Amino acid sequence: MVLDNAFDTDVKVPHGDEEAAPVNVDESTVADWTEAEERAVKRKIDFIVLPILGLAFFALQVDRGNISNALTSTITQDLGVNTNQINVGGSLLSAGIVLLEIPSNILLQRVGPQRWLSGQIIAWGLVATFQNFITNYGGFLATRLLLGLCEAGFIPGALYTMSTWYKKSESSLRISIFFLGNLLASATTSLIGAGILSMGDRYGVAGWRWLFIVEGAITIGVGIIFILLLPPSVGNGSPLISFGRWSYFSRRESYIMVRRVLLDDPAKTTNHLRISRSDVWTTVKNPRILMHILITLTGTISVNAINTYGPSVIKSLGYGTVRANAMASVGAFISAILIVILGWLCDVTKRRTPALLFAALWSLIAFACLREASKWSAGRKYAAVVFSMATNSTIHILNVGWLSVNCQHPQERSVAMAMIIMGANAAGIAGSQVFRTPDAPLYVNAFTACLALSAVVVLEIIGLGVWYFFSNKRLDKQGDGPVVTGVTEETPDGQKVELIRKWRWTW
Repeated sequence: MVLDNAFDTDVKVPHGDEEAAPVNVDESTVADWTEAEERAVKRKIDFIVLPILGLAFFALQVDRGNISNALTSTITQDLGVNTNQINVGGSLLSAGIVLLEIPSNILLQRVGPQRWLSGQIIAWGLVATFQNFITNYGGFLATRLLLGLCEAGFIPGALYTMSTWYKKSESSLRISIFFLGNLLASATTSLIGAGILSMGDRYGVAGWRWLFIVEGAITIGVGIIFILLLPPSVGNGSPLISFGRWSYFSRRESYIMVRRVLLDDPAKTTNHLRISRSDVWTTVKNPRILMHILITLTGTISVNAINTYGPSVIKSLGYGTVRANAMASVGAFISAILIVILGWLCDVTKRRTPALLFAALWSLIAFACLREASKWSAGRKYAAVVFSMATNSTIHILNVGWLSVNCQHPQERSVAMAMIIMGANAAGIAGSQVFRTPDAPLYVNAFTACLALSAVVVLEIIGLGVWYFFSNKRLDKQGDGPVVTGVTEETPDGQKVELIRKWRWTW
């Protein structure tokens, strides 16, 4: 397809022998399609690309989070471990993800998302399934670490892939929908886990082993669907299952898909992206990006803690294993609704700070209630647990979209997406240590730590929003701020042009 390499952009692109005529996107109308055509193309992307990526994310979260359901079964007795030792396994899983996050994202650019991401899904699905064979603490630690290493890079890779399909003004809602795979997994994992665990020790196999077998097999199936159905790239809509004989998109639709994203952000590239060590280092030391990482880090520690031990806390209120797991799903369903509404508001208002601040204040109030809930009745304490679990990654998800639109070129976006997911998993390492065995069953110290972190993240969001706001004021006052450029090799009239757009921060 000509469109596969019709556009090749970067912040600085050599023009070759032919001079590229500059076109200021802010001052020129260069779209040669109707709004109805663009809406139709966008709907196609929404119903083809988003569900496939979301389904894979669902599988990832199922395999990562089903340990919370296993804890309500007999896994600790069967392996001879306690809560603190289970926490070490959770930390190792997160550590494995952190170690390979950036290398995995660099390899994705070379191999392609269709091949690399689907290979990852199959790999961690196999590891998740083989967890049922573990018989001791060492085996538990080994499989948790290996699971993290196999999952490393999937989320930032999927996020980067999404950014090539959508405009900035569409990103927050789509990222929120993508993360629904995570949120719905958090909700339905409890329900699925409750159903599987209700089988008991069928055929001499413990309930928690059936949990790993069934959910790992589901993940392997998702990996097969992923590699067969995901279109390889923007402009190339022929999935593997088509054997090149058909495409999801017509030639006209492919043209609109590529060009509309490029006009929105000329720095976006669709192929042949190479990330150098200089790109990595420049991104790693960028203070704005580090501030986003800090928001995710502090905002996610408490989320990881309460999501892992939420079912156990509910069970301690006097509910049975199956019922406790089912009741734990309510918070995630609330979170799923909340994140879609807030993501939509971000795109409509073109602002991110207000939505993040709302989510952070919700978390602050929820953990303040939960800290005092030890004095309450079982029903009121359950409500406090649910509303704290309803903060499930909301801050992190909105923060990912905020960071994405404030990356100035594709290399920075790719590395930054890996960094912010590293931050979330580093939070997983810390979060797995919040609930300690001596603190049971009231966990007052754990809830106090979560409350303090929630207060800190409120201040961080306000600080970063103010920073972006006044940065734009300075750019407006200077009148000669940075620009984003990209060269297109093919236009409707066959000319080579350099697209130019003024840069502004999104606060």
